[in-house]
Amino acid sequence: MLFDLRSRRRRNAVKVVYGGLALLIGLGLVGFGIGTGFNFGGIFTAAANGGGANGTGNVALEKALTKAQRQAATHPGSAAAWLSLGKAAYAVAELPTNYVPNAGFTKTGFAALKTVKSAWQHYVALGPAKPDNVFANEVVVAFGQAPTGVQDWPTAETAQEIVTQITPTYAEYEYLAYFAYLAKEISRGDLAASRAIALAPKGQKNQVAAAMNNIKVSALGATGATGSTATSSTTTSSSTTSSSTTTSSSTTSSSTTSRSSTSSTNTSG
Repeated sequence: MLFDLRSRRRRNAVKVVYGGLALLIGLGLVGFGIGTGFNFGGIFTAAANGGGANGTGNVALEKALTKAQRQAATHPGSAAAWLSLGKAAYAVAELPTNYVPNAGFTKTGFAALKTVKSAWQHYVALGPAKPDNVFANEVVVAFGQAPTGVQDWPTAETAQEIVTQITPTYAEYEYLAYFAYLAKEISRGDLAASRAIALAPKGQKNQVAAAMNNIKVSALGATGATGSTATSSTTTSSSTTSSSTTTSSSTTSSSTTSRSSTSSTNTSG
Protein backbone atom coordinates (compact mmCIF):
# COMPACT_ATOMS: atom_id res chain seq x y z
CA MET A 1 0.00 0.00 0.00
CA LEU A 2 3.04 2.22 0.04
CA PHE A 3 3.51 3.94 -3.24
CA ASP A 4 6.31 5.25 -5.37
CA LEU A 5 7.37 8.83 -4.74
CA ARG A 6 11.07 8.51 -5.48
CA SER A 7 12.27 10.19 -8.67
CA ARG A 8 15.60 9.76 -10.38
CA ARG A 9 17.10 12.61 -8.40
CA ARG A 10 15.28 12.68 -5.08
CA ARG A 11 15.96 10.15 -2.34
CA ASN A 12 12.99 9.55 -0.15
CA ALA A 13 13.90 8.61 3.39
CA VAL A 14 10.35 8.84 4.56
CA LYS A 15 9.57 9.92 8.11
CA VAL A 16 5.96 9.23 8.91
CA VAL A 17 4.45 11.07 11.87
CA TYR A 18 0.97 10.18 12.94
CA GLY A 19 -1.02 12.61 15.02
CA GLY A 20 -4.61 11.99 15.92
CA LEU A 21 -5.30 9.47 13.16
CA ALA A 22 -2.96 6.76 14.37
CA LEU A 23 -5.70 4.29 13.58
CA LEU A 24 -4.57 4.60 9.98
CA ILE A 25 -1.21 2.98 10.62
CA GLY A 26 -0.93 0.26 8.03
CA LEU A 27 -4.08 1.45 6.27
CA GLY A 28 -2.52 3.97 3.95
CA LEU A 29 -2.61 7.76 4.28
CA VAL A 30 0.72 7.29 5.96
CA GLY A 31 2.24 10.40 4.62
CA PHE A 32 -0.22 13.21 4.37
CA GLY A 33 -0.28 16.37 6.40
CA ILE A 34 -2.70 19.14 5.72
CA GLY A 35 -2.38 22.77 6.54
CA THR A 36 -4.91 22.80 9.38
CA GLY A 37 -6.52 20.26 11.62
CA PHE A 38 -3.89 17.53 11.69
CA ASN A 39 -0.51 16.74 10.28
CA PHE A 40 0.92 13.42 9.25
CA GLY A 41 4.32 14.69 8.13
CA GLY A 42 5.41 11.84 5.95
CA ILE A 43 5.83 11.34 2.26
CA PHE A 44 5.40 14.95 1.27
CA THR A 45 8.14 16.06 3.62
CA ALA A 46 10.38 13.24 2.53
CA ALA A 47 12.72 15.00 0.15
CA ALA A 48 14.98 16.30 2.88
CA ASN A 49 18.05 15.39 0.88
CA GLY A 50 16.86 17.06 -2.30
CA GLY A 51 18.45 16.61 -5.70
CA GLY A 52 22.14 16.00 -5.91
CA ALA A 53 23.39 16.92 -9.36
CA ASN A 54 26.72 18.68 -9.58
CA GLY A 55 27.50 21.57 -11.92
CA THR A 56 28.10 19.30 -14.88
CA GLY A 57 24.97 17.34 -14.08
CA ASN A 58 22.96 20.55 -13.92
CA VAL A 59 24.04 21.50 -17.40
CA ALA A 60 23.18 18.04 -18.72
CA LEU A 61 19.71 18.16 -17.21
CA GLU A 62 19.07 21.65 -18.53
CA LYS A 63 20.20 20.59 -22.00
CA ALA A 64 17.89 17.57 -21.79
CA LEU A 65 15.04 19.91 -20.90
CA THR A 66 15.77 22.19 -23.83
CA LYS A 67 15.85 19.20 -26.17
CA ALA A 68 12.56 17.89 -24.77
CA GLN A 69 10.96 21.30 -25.21
CA ARG A 70 11.93 21.28 -28.88
CA GLN A 71 10.54 17.79 -29.32
CA ALA A 72 7.21 18.69 -27.72
CA ALA A 73 6.96 21.82 -29.85
CA THR A 74 7.72 19.82 -33.00
CA HIS A 75 5.43 16.93 -32.11
CA PRO A 76 2.57 18.42 -30.05
CA GLY A 77 0.39 15.39 -30.73
CA SER A 78 2.89 12.97 -29.21
CA ALA A 79 2.17 11.87 -25.66
CA ALA A 80 5.71 10.48 -25.48
CA ALA A 81 7.14 13.91 -26.26
CA TRP A 82 5.14 15.56 -23.47
CA LEU A 83 6.07 12.75 -21.10
CA SER A 84 9.76 13.33 -21.81
CA LEU A 85 9.31 17.05 -21.34
CA GLY A 86 7.51 16.62 -18.03
CA LYS A 87 10.15 14.29 -16.63
CA ALA A 88 12.97 16.51 -17.84
CA ALA A 89 11.37 19.58 -16.27
CA TYR A 90 10.77 17.72 -13.00
CA ALA A 91 14.44 16.69 -12.87
CA VAL A 92 15.46 20.32 -13.35
CA ALA A 93 12.95 21.48 -10.72
CA GLU A 94 14.70 19.22 -8.19
CA LEU A 95 18.16 20.69 -8.70
CA PRO A 96 19.66 22.24 -5.53
CA THR A 97 19.36 25.69 -7.08
CA ASN A 98 15.64 25.13 -7.63
CA TYR A 99 14.54 23.21 -4.56
CA VAL A 100 15.59 23.88 -0.96
CA PRO A 101 15.07 20.89 1.36
CA ASN A 102 12.45 21.54 4.05
CA ALA A 103 11.74 24.95 2.55
CA GLY A 104 10.42 24.46 -0.94
CA PHE A 105 10.95 25.63 -4.47
CA THR A 106 12.85 28.74 -5.42
CA LYS A 107 11.78 31.18 -8.12
CA THR A 108 13.60 29.18 -10.78
CA GLY A 109 12.10 26.01 -9.37
CA PHE A 110 8.62 27.41 -9.85
CA ALA A 111 9.50 28.22 -13.45
CA ALA A 112 10.42 24.57 -14.01
CA LEU A 113 7.21 23.43 -12.32
CA LYS A 114 5.16 25.52 -14.75
CA THR A 115 6.69 23.40 -17.50
CA VAL A 116 5.95 20.21 -15.55
CA LYS A 117 2.30 21.23 -15.16
CA SER A 118 1.90 22.19 -18.82
CA ALA A 119 3.52 18.93 -19.92
CA TRP A 120 1.27 16.93 -17.59
CA GLN A 121 -1.87 18.62 -18.87
CA HIS A 122 -0.92 18.02 -22.50
CA TYR A 123 0.09 14.44 -21.73
CA VAL A 124 -3.19 13.58 -20.01
CA ALA A 125 -5.25 15.37 -22.67
CA LEU A 126 -3.74 13.10 -25.31
CA GLY A 127 -5.04 10.05 -23.42
CA PRO A 128 -2.04 7.69 -23.50
CA ALA A 129 -3.10 4.05 -23.48
CA LYS A 130 -0.76 3.26 -20.59
CA PRO A 131 -0.14 6.38 -18.50
CA ASP A 132 3.27 6.58 -16.91
CA ASN A 133 3.01 5.82 -13.20
CA VAL A 134 6.36 7.36 -12.30
CA PHE A 135 5.52 10.68 -13.94
CA ALA A 136 2.10 10.67 -12.30
CA ASN A 137 3.70 10.15 -8.89
CA GLU A 138 6.18 12.93 -9.57
CA VAL A 139 3.27 15.26 -10.28
CA VAL A 140 1.56 14.15 -7.06
CA VAL A 141 4.68 15.11 -5.12
CA ALA A 142 5.43 18.35 -6.96
CA PHE A 143 1.88 19.68 -6.70
CA GLY A 144 0.90 18.08 -3.42
CA GLN A 145 1.68 18.86 0.20
CA ALA A 146 4.29 21.48 1.12
CA PRO A 147 7.21 21.73 1.41
CA THR A 148 7.93 19.14 -1.32
CA GLY A 149 4.85 20.25 -3.21
CA VAL A 150 3.26 23.55 -4.11
CA GLN A 151 -0.22 22.57 -2.96
CA ASP A 152 -1.91 22.85 -6.33
CA TRP A 153 -4.60 20.41 -5.23
CA PRO A 154 -6.50 20.06 -8.54
CA THR A 155 -3.30 19.12 -10.38
CA ALA A 156 -2.24 16.71 -7.65
CA GLU A 157 -5.72 15.16 -7.74
CA THR A 158 -5.58 14.52 -11.49
CA ALA A 159 -2.22 12.81 -11.06
CA GLN A 160 -3.39 10.72 -8.11
CA GLU A 161 -6.36 9.63 -10.19
CA ILE A 162 -3.94 8.10 -12.70
CA VAL A 163 -1.94 6.45 -9.91
CA THR A 164 -5.15 4.99 -8.50
CA GLN A 165 -6.25 3.70 -11.90
CA ILE A 166 -2.94 1.88 -12.24
CA THR A 167 -2.93 0.59 -8.66
CA PRO A 168 -6.55 0.52 -7.47
CA THR A 169 -5.95 -0.29 -3.81
CA TYR A 170 -7.94 1.13 -0.93
CA ALA A 171 -4.86 3.07 0.20
CA GLU A 172 -4.59 4.81 -3.18
CA TYR A 173 -8.29 5.65 -3.06
CA GLU A 174 -7.68 7.19 0.36
CA TYR A 175 -5.05 9.45 -1.17
CA LEU A 176 -7.36 10.26 -4.06
CA ALA A 177 -10.15 11.24 -1.68
CA TYR A 178 -7.72 13.42 0.26
CA PHE A 179 -6.68 15.41 -2.82
CA ALA A 180 -10.21 15.60 -4.17
CA TYR A 181 -11.48 17.08 -0.91
CA LEU A 182 -8.67 19.63 -0.83
CA ALA A 183 -9.44 20.51 -4.44
CA LYS A 184 -13.04 21.07 -3.28
CA GLU A 185 -14.19 18.25 -5.58
CA ILE A 186 -16.56 16.95 -2.94
CA SER A 187 -18.48 14.42 -5.01
CA ARG A 188 -15.27 12.97 -6.41
CA GLY A 189 -13.83 12.80 -2.92
CA ASP A 190 -16.92 11.01 -1.67
CA LEU A 191 -16.70 8.48 -4.50
CA ALA A 192 -13.03 7.81 -3.80
CA ALA A 193 -13.71 7.50 -0.08
CA SER A 194 -16.52 5.02 -0.78
CA ARG A 195 -14.17 2.93 -2.90
CA ALA A 196 -11.52 3.03 -0.18
CA ILE A 197 -14.02 1.74 2.36
CA ALA A 198 -15.33 -0.93 0.00
CA LEU A 199 -11.82 -2.21 -0.77
CA ALA A 200 -10.55 -2.09 2.81
CA PRO A 201 -10.17 -5.39 4.70
CA LYS A 202 -13.35 -6.38 6.48
CA GLY A 203 -11.95 -5.78 9.93
CA GLN A 204 -10.74 -2.29 9.01
CA LYS A 205 -13.71 -0.84 7.17
CA ASN A 206 -15.02 1.09 10.17
CA GLN A 207 -11.60 2.56 10.84
CA VAL A 208 -11.18 3.61 7.21
CA ALA A 209 -14.67 5.13 7.18
CA ALA A 210 -13.91 7.14 10.32
CA ALA A 211 -10.59 8.28 8.91
CA MET A 212 -12.18 9.35 5.62
CA ASN A 213 -14.71 11.42 7.51
CA ASN A 214 -12.00 13.11 9.58
CA ILE A 215 -9.98 13.85 6.47
CA LYS A 216 -13.00 15.32 4.71
CA VAL A 217 -13.82 17.58 7.63
CA SER A 218 -10.20 18.71 8.02
CA ALA A 219 -9.57 19.16 4.31
CA LEU A 220 -12.68 21.20 3.76
CA GLY A 221 -11.63 23.42 6.61
CA ALA A 222 -8.10 23.87 5.28
CA THR A 223 -7.02 26.91 3.32
CA GLY A 224 -6.62 26.06 -0.34
CA ALA A 225 -3.10 26.56 -1.58
CA THR A 226 -2.10 28.74 -4.44
CA GLY A 227 0.93 26.74 -5.47
CA SER A 228 3.76 28.14 -3.42
CA THR A 229 6.33 26.63 -1.09
CA ALA A 230 9.55 28.46 -1.78
CA THR A 231 11.16 30.86 0.63
CA SER A 232 10.67 33.47 -2.08
CA SER A 233 6.98 32.77 -2.11
CA THR A 234 4.34 34.04 0.25
CA THR A 235 1.73 31.36 0.55
CA THR A 236 3.38 28.42 2.31
CA SER A 237 1.36 27.43 5.32
CA SER A 238 2.40 23.93 6.34
CA SER A 239 5.68 22.12 6.96
CA THR A 240 7.20 19.19 8.74
CA THR A 241 7.67 21.29 11.83
CA SER A 242 3.98 21.61 12.45
CA SER A 243 2.56 19.39 15.19
CA SER A 244 -0.75 17.70 15.10
CA THR A 245 -3.14 18.69 17.82
CA THR A 246 -6.12 16.74 16.65
CA THR A 247 -6.85 13.46 18.41
CA SER A 248 -9.27 11.06 16.82
CA SER A 249 -9.36 7.73 18.61
CA SER A 250 -5.79 6.54 19.03
CA THR A 251 -2.46 7.50 20.50
CA THR A 252 0.22 9.30 18.54
CA SER A 253 2.88 7.10 17.07
CA SER A 254 5.54 7.27 14.41
CA SER A 255 7.16 4.90 11.97
CA THR A 256 9.59 4.98 9.12
CA THR A 257 8.85 3.65 5.69
CA SER A 258 9.55 4.41 2.06
CA ARG A 259 7.64 4.53 -1.12
CA SER A 260 9.80 2.35 -3.33
CA SER A 261 10.49 3.54 -6.83
CA THR A 262 9.77 1.48 -9.88
CA SER A 263 13.09 1.22 -11.67
CA SER A 264 11.59 1.30 -15.10
CA THR A 265 9.28 3.92 -16.54
CA ASN A 266 6.36 3.36 -18.87
CA THR A 267 6.53 5.15 -22.20
CA SER A 268 3.49 6.25 -24.06
CA GLY A 269 3.17 7.46 -27.60
